[in-house]
Amino acid sequence: GSEFLTSEMQTQLAGKIFEVGSSKAKEAFSIYGRIDYLRPYFDVEPRQVQKRLITALIPERVTGTKSEVVSELYGPLMVVLTLIAVMLAGMKSSGQTVQEGTLMGTAIGTCFGYWLGASTFFFGLAYFCDTRLSPIEVLSLCGYGLFGTLLCMFLSTLLLASATNTFFYVTWLVLGISSAFRMACIFMERTAVRKQGLTVAVIVASVHLMFILYLKFFYHKTYEAAAKLAPPVIAAG
Repeated sequence: GSEFLTSEMQTQLAGKIFEVGSSKAKEAFSIYGRIDYLRPYFDVEPRQVQKRLITALIPERVTGTKSEVVSELYGPLMVVLTLIAVMLAGMKSSGQTVQEGTLMGTAIGTCFGYWLGASTFFFGLAYFCDTRLSPIEVLSLCGYGLFGTLLCMFLSTLLLASATNTFFYVTWLVLGISSAFRMACIFMERTAVRKQGLTVAVIVASVHLMFILYLKFFYHKTYEAAAKLAPPVIAAG
């Protein structure tokens, strides 16, 4: 009788181990599957990224022909991460008293929040106006468009931090408008009805340009508000 019970217990134990192992294996395959699904969007050569960054600053003519929009997220992700680094360095070099944790969190939240939030908003506009762009294409387009924003902030807050606001407006007009105009042209070209395409293009360009102005003139207020809400840092010793 005892041998039968022991054998039955071993069978149950082996069944449980197999069940747990199968569950873990399914989880691992699921994670790998998701990574494998995302891999094509990050599989890109550095030369291609460099070319696309330059192209993001060159407005295209509205020819009515379908322009090429890449479905790639590596370049946009690098642009957003670099923009975060520029915002952090700019705040530190401004002479303001900063809290590292709050500063990092505010920069990450602002930059990633805009990229994902604006892309979602743009895709919603595209969906309702029958603009033929996929969510990944909108994410890529918006991310590469931020390269103009990155250059504006780098030139006006780090490279030439002592320059007047006039210099910032020049970079905003040249780099910001060129990247905004390119995005607007692509949205217009991909929209079936010309009038709707023009509406989408104006909204996309306006949001893009206003974000640059926000980073330059109002971002520090967002940080200050976040710093007030953060718990005080107690100095050691």
